[in-house]
Amino acid sequence: MTAAGALARHVTTIERIDRIEAFRCLRTAWDAIYRIDPEAQYFLSWSWLAGVLEAYPGAWLVLVARDPGGEYLGFLPLHRKTVWSKSRKRIRNELEFAGRLFWADYGGVLCRPDREEDVLHAFASHLKQMNWSHLYLKGFRVSDRRYELFMGPFADDRLIIEPLTDKINEGETDELVSPYIELPDTFERYLVETLSSNTRQKVRRYLRKVESSPDYRLTLSTPETHARDLKVLEDQWRAMWGWLKGSQTDRLATMYRNIVARGLLDESVHMPMLWHRETPVGVLASFVDWDKSRLLFFVAGRDEAFDEVPVGLVLHASSIRWAIEHGIRTYDLLRGDEPYKRSLGATASVQLRYPLIRTKTGANLNDALEPGCLADALRMVEDFALRGKAHEATTALYQTLATIAGRESAERLLDALSGDERRADSGRG
Repeated sequence: MTAAGALARHVTTIERIDRIEAFRCLRTAWDAIYRIDPEAQYFLSWSWLAGVLEAYPGAWLVLVARDPGGEYLGFLPLHRKTVWSKSRKRIRNELEFAGRLFWADYGGVLCRPDREEDVLHAFASHLKQMNWSHLYLKGFRVSDRRYELFMGPFADDRLIIEPLTDKINEGETDELVSPYIELPDTFERYLVETLSSNTRQKVRRYLRKVESSPDYRLTLSTPETHARDLKVLEDQWRAMWGWLKGSQTDRLATMYRNIVARGLLDESVHMPMLWHRETPVGVLASFVDWDKSRLLFFVAGRDEAFDEVPVGLVLHASSIRWAIEHGIRTYDLLRGDEPYKRSLGATASVQLRYPLIRTKTGANLNDALEPGCLADALRMVEDFALRGKAHEATTALYQTLATIAGRESAERLLDALSGDERRADSGRG
């Protein structure tokens, strides 16, 4: 664990960890802060992030805030990337929320509510000491107060802050709007107080049909059925979206399967499946956040050729009923303001943010590479060399050496390497 100090309104020390063993040691403190932080959300939970970080060793960094006495105050998980700038012919580094590695809908900062001013200021100040050209904060789920506290230190002549949008379906769907349903204490109240009369009648009719007919059954995934259920989810999602995703279909379907599989291992996924006789016609996977009393709908698959009942409506209604019966207060439909979410009773929503903070020059802050990305930089050097791109290989190698040993040492090493190469060429002649 490497420590670097940062001054906020009270002294707050920022430590960096990038090894899974160190992350595991944080669980007790992480869980304690998660429980008391009113802005904590599932994609900042220790169990979710453990799956992300274990799957991507070397690609992440967690900033840890502590007070002088060693007490933990907050955490900021980040994904760090090494990219080649074609326009500037040099390596640069990018940062984003670590959860994005596993397609987290939300990103954010976890912190003790009584120290949020100190922690957020310290995190932002420390980020400015790091080496990056772009900081993407997609899906930032944060209050106005915390956002202002965190973004304040980035008012810097070297930086540009751009508020980005995220719309799909030809602009019809805003991916920065996150609808949710505040659940009442009974399913009957949900039907009567939340749904339109037409939707209410449909839910009652089709649930009654599914639950009274021997041709239908609703099952919940169990450890004994996980493998089967995951295959159904993957196959149905692939069949639904293959026409749109093209060559990316298999990769995306496998990724969805892997994310849900990890949640099933942690017992944090609720996954009902609807059967017609012996054929699965739909499956829905949601994350369960018991600490924050939320059920978060993540992904679904269905047999689009089956039209005897509205499969999606039945599965959502079943999940909402299960949530209410288990004391869950919020059904979170995650990013995107699609009309079907309103039809389910989502009358409230969270406005997410997507600020991009980038350097005016397009090069890394502090004119150096991020030390944790040096292995990626060296792989880039090797790739350029193997492809015969001598200029790019030399530039990338110089940046790497300059980060390790300083600019003057890098120049001496490159001069020595160039001299050795000239002597070798002379010998071959």
